[in-house]
Amino acid sequence: MLFILPVWASLDSLLPQGWQLPLALHLPLISLVLAAITWLLCSLLARRLGRTSLLRALLLRVRLSLAIPLLLGGELLWLLRLLPPTDLPLPSAQELRQLLVVVALAWSLVRCRGTLLVWVESTAAVAALEGRERLALLDLLDKLIGLLVAVLLGWQVLRLLGVSAGVLLTAGGFGAAALAFGARTIVENGLSGVGLYLSRPFVVGDVIRLPAQQLQGEVEAIGWFHTRLRDPERQTVYIPNGTFISQAVQNLAQIDRRRLELEVSLRPRDRDAVPAIVAELQGLLEAEPAVDPGLPARVHLVGFGTSGPLLRLVCHAATADQAAALDLQQRLLLLIGTVVERHGAVIAPHSRAQA
Repeated sequence: MLFILPVWASLDSLLPQGWQLPLALHLPLISLVLAAITWLLCSLLARRLGRTSLLRALLLRVRLSLAIPLLLGGELLWLLRLLPPTDLPLPSAQELRQLLVVVALAWSLVRCRGTLLVWVESTAAVAALEGRERLALLDLLDKLIGLLVAVLLGWQVLRLLGVSAGVLLTAGGFGAAALAFGARTIVENGLSGVGLYLSRPFVVGDVIRLPAQQLQGEVEAIGWFHTRLRDPERQTVYIPNGTFISQAVQNLAQIDRRRLELEVSLRPRDRDAVPAIVAELQGLLEAEPAVDPGLPARVHLVGFGTSGPLLRLVCHAATADQAAALDLQQRLLLLIGTVVERHGAVIAPHSRAQA
């Protein structure tokens, strides 16, 4: 903003006598003119581009984040010039200009983040990815933009506070020692969060299970330090990212087939009917179109329980959809009841089904 002072002074000298403005009004007026010109230029350039152009969308998004800092810069410099001399640590014009440049850049990145993500998602390379891979990539880009904004603003704040690079390096040495003792868990969770984005064992929308902690839920968000799940009871569960590195994780969304295991107990007097029941169930199981023929589908007598012979039916649904697997389980249970009744046997109360 400093370069506009001599320009305005030269223009002001050309005005007729009595039309010159006080020097105190130069900065706010020039900043207003520059902000309006910036807004108009972005709008005019955007109109000359196609409606589907990425540059057009970006120009329409950044015109506000460029015009407002220009306007604020002139107003703040004007206020600084009006203030009487004081011992307060006020920022210089150079520091204020650097701050506004960083603010404009960070604000523009925030406003353009959604537009950039939509454009990346529409590209052929990203559109060809699987759904979970595409979501993971977009989530990573979103967090990288947010991290860049935080770094820019934090760096500028440290500069305004007078923190030099040497001080930062010295503090970094002490900070490393402190991390080794008191913040190891935070660092571990942060590095684990980076590892989750690189390896992508699961993405937002997947249902995962942690057997060691008996936890299961749908992934709603993957942060730098923790992951948010929604358990079957619709409660929110926050899990530190370091947990996923040190413990086994089951991704239920990657199941390609649903396994069904049905156990049926008969009365002791129905032992002679077991071979015929097993043979008929085996034939019906092989003829069932919803059962995957490429995986084992067997019916066996596996033992004698407290109530009598114990039959076990094991198969895999031809789909990974849990609702379809439950429908198949229901049909098989009804089919088992029909076959058992046809052979004059009775199902004991100690039967079990699992999908």
